[in-house]
Amino acid sequence: MRRGLDTWIALGLLVAGWAIRLAFATRLEFPPLDDPAFYVQTARHLAAGRGLVSDVLWSYQFPFPGVTHASHEYWMPIATFLMAPAIKAFGDSLLVAQLPGTLCGALLVPLTYFLGRLMKPDDRRIALGAALMLLAGALPVYQAASTDSAAPFAVLGASALLTGALAIERRSGWLSLLAGLLGGLAYLARSDGMLIPLLVGAFILLNLRSSRRSFALLVLLGIGCAVPMGSWWLRNLHVFGALQPVPPMTVAALQDYAQMFNWNDPSTLASLFSRGIKFVVGLRFQALWHNLGVWLLIAFPYGIFGWLGLLRKQRVMLTLGLAYAVVLMLSSALVFSVPTLAGLFYHSAGAMLPWLAVGAALVLSQIAERRRSAAFGLCAATAVLIIAQAALAWPPAIEDSAENAATFAEAATWLKENTEPGEPVIATQAHSLNYSSGQPGMSLPAGQDVDSVRSLAESYDARYILITERFGRYPDALDEHLGDGIELVFQKPRLLIYEIVRP
Repeated sequence: MRRGLDTWIALGLLVAGWAIRLAFATRLEFPPLDDPAFYVQTARHLAAGRGLVSDVLWSYQFPFPGVTHASHEYWMPIATFLMAPAIKAFGDSLLVAQLPGTLCGALLVPLTYFLGRLMKPDDRRIALGAALMLLAGALPVYQAASTDSAAPFAVLGASALLTGALAIERRSGWLSLLAGLLGGLAYLARSDGMLIPLLVGAFILLNLRSSRRSFALLVLLGIGCAVPMGSWWLRNLHVFGALQPVPPMTVAALQDYAQMFNWNDPSTLASLFSRGIKFVVGLRFQALWHNLGVWLLIAFPYGIFGWLGLLRKQRVMLTLGLAYAVVLMLSSALVFSVPTLAGLFYHSAGAMLPWLAVGAALVLSQIAERRRSAAFGLCAATAVLIIAQAALAWPPAIEDSAENAATFAEAATWLKENTEPGEPVIATQAHSLNYSSGQPGMSLPAGQDVDSVRSLAESYDARYILITERFGRYPDALDEHLGDGIELVFQKPRLLIYEIVRP
């Protein structure tokens, strides 16, 4: 009867969580940011039978002879894989593309409930309270509706951590194999998912020492994660000639985000350290401070005190989740500082939310044992702050989505009237442009001068530059060259189109 009740509660939480995420998703008219548009477009191509193909040159850190090329040289494929069958089955719309992400985000709620039940089998209130913290959180709901990789990674990463902890506590071989498989799938959602099987392996060694059982668990863990990871690496070797086409050290050596889009100027560690050790260290401290803010914002307000509850209970089930959160926060900031400032930790932090929520529920329970009134007040304040954050965060996101939809619709109309079919366009948001118009796109080398942009345009036979946001030197650098081979041919508050006039 108790297990049956838990099942019904979990199903109720899943339905409620999915309903909230779908309700928010229906209000979004356009994919937020540029990477969500990439996932939708590649899913459209996969559903149409084109395979893993992109019509956008997003970065030039890996050279391609043409604008249309094999996709996912940088971003990972799970979000694309999940959306393609939905688009194939239910039609090509943004809401259909949002279905897998919203379901993944909703699954995180009952997963949190089961984590709480494992921690406190005799007190269902702990599990239910923790799950309710994730039910309508502003950022988890937003990530689930965004069509990017955050929600699939969150549920796969959290499932891998939970299964790994169970494998250690129960010394279970098949659970270790499953943890490896889930960890490998988490890697296919976001490349920093590789941390998860490594952490699970480290915890196996720490908790089971050098016994034969620990060796068997490590082997099974490795086999599990090797299946998805190895399959993807073999694909990359076949298509790109490299396991990871954009090397991690190239990304680690970035000095600022605009450098990711430099044309014929790859980032190197030598160029990074030529800026001086003060710059290198300062960049990492900036990323650490940024990650701390993300930690508090994405798990607001329970992330402020939830980690304390994870320290009070010395169980692998809790310490593994806390270790993941801390290691991800530190490693992303110290190694991949610039991507971190651009959202790396933010997009991967969802996997730590169940642990912070359960930790917060444990803290509240411990306070209640001493002073019920104080616990009740803190519970009420937590609920009010979660609802207030959502009320403040969602309307601007919905408004921005509508504005982007209008801006890119206007751009698509202009391009249809003034360009040839299949003519590439340089843009600050090239994937969003491709999503709205179908026009092949190339990212603007925003940190370089106009001569570099001219060289890029000549290499791929592009004429127009489309600016929808201020980025790097642009649009100011183009305005300085007006009349010198650059003409402003269309102007609206959120949309500027320049033409490169050739002699």
